[in-house]
Amino acid sequence: MTNSAPTVIYKPSWVANTFLVRAREDRISDVDPLKLQKLMYCLHGWNLAVRGHPAVGERFEAWPHGPVLSSIYHQFKSYGGFRIHGLAEEIDPTTGEKATLIVAKSDENFYEVFDRVWDRYKKFSGLKLSEMTHQPNTPWSYARKNGLQYISDQMIRNHFIELSHVAA
Repeated sequence: MTNSAPTVIYKPSWVANTFLVRAREDRISDVDPLKLQKLMYCLHGWNLAVRGHPAVGERFEAWPHGPVLSSIYHQFKSYGGFRIHGLAEEIDPTTGEKATLIVAKSDENFYEVFDRVWDRYKKFSGLKLSEMTHQPNTPWSYARKNGLQYISDQMIRNHFIELSHVAA
């Protein structure tokens, strides 16, 4: 089911920062690069299923350890397997200065899906979330088995629609 709200697709760093800020607010202290990648994948999948469009303007790649946004990998790889304590910085398009940007709190359509994803997955470790993406017949497993670099948004959307029927 798609919504008639305007389609807004965010920079991955804004979405990553939004997860990291929410983790601080909720005192969730185990968000490492692996968990962040999987949270972003889940948000992307549920956004595709609910809204009919991507949450982030970058395609997920089928890396050996699961779905990955390469820009987020490079932004946070220095943390290794440890908790991320910083935020992604970039140039603010409105000021031209370095800033840490998040999705605007006023974007109710984004937060409708984001809040549900956060509440559902925040309690899982990065390893547990990775196990979920590695199940047989997931978009990641299909891409890996077929030697594909990218995971198709249509496959991700179909998978999360299927998950919604199982969870209902």
